[in-house]
Amino acid sequence: MTVRQPLAKQLVRPKKRSEVVAGHLRLAIVNGEIGKGEMLPVERDLIESFGVSRATMREAMRILETEGLLEVKRGARGGARVVGPTLALAAHAVGMVLQAEGTKLDDVQAARQIIEPPAARMVAERRSPEVLEVLNAALEAEREAAGTPEFPFASMRFHEILVQLSGNRTLSTFLFVLHEIHEGVATAMSHKAMHADFRQRGKASGRSNKQAARVKLHARIISIHEELLELIEAGDGDGAEALWRDYWRWIIPFTHPEKAIVDVLRNLGDRND
Repeated sequence: MTVRQPLAKQLVRPKKRSEVVAGHLRLAIVNGEIGKGEMLPVERDLIESFGVSRATMREAMRILETEGLLEVKRGARGGARVVGPTLALAAHAVGMVLQAEGTKLDDVQAARQIIEPPAARMVAERRSPEVLEVLNAALEAEREAAGTPEFPFASMRFHEILVQLSGNRTLSTFLFVLHEIHEGVATAMSHKAMHADFRQRGKASGRSNKQAARVKLHARIISIHEELLELIEAGDGDGAEALWRDYWRWIIPFTHPEKAIVDVLRNLGDRND
């Protein structure tokens, strides 16, 4: 005879009414029943519709405001306007989790290294003149930024556009989140590099050598990106994926990602300062 073991006790927390109300409104926003930029009904109408107290309704509004779905203005002429969901908010939330765990940039880059090569294949297989036009414009922006502190951001933009053009929304969304996290760290590292150059004023030979190395690195990156565009134009999906995987293996050591910890909370200011 089989003896059935009792299940361990599990505490099930019943949802508060404010959470239930927030859930209904959240679903309406995500499903597009309430469009971005639209105002929610006035508070008294919402209270009547859901049959809850004013305190419950205001708590539900606070939940959605904290999630970035609503912008709430208080006062006689106030109200709640739909502003989300946004990828920027998702990136910030994911970034905070990674930062709390002490995640380093090489971990983020490893994820990008997995996502981007298949996207390069998909772009090549689409073989669209419009896609080539957009990528060529991004490549031209890289050429203009070569040798300057702005080049890493122009290069990252090329990467972002490449995945967007794959036509796969899931890949594009994942990369956007990783891109936002990566860009914050890149901004900090760019500031650090500029301050280091400033401190070395007067050491002309040292600055000259660093600048020459930077120009050489940027030229190599641009050359590889040009090669990728040739493969895309030829519709060579296998070649595009292989090139992009090799490119990531080559470029990562130059960025010293093992030294940078994800930080999405520091106020970095304008990167053009």
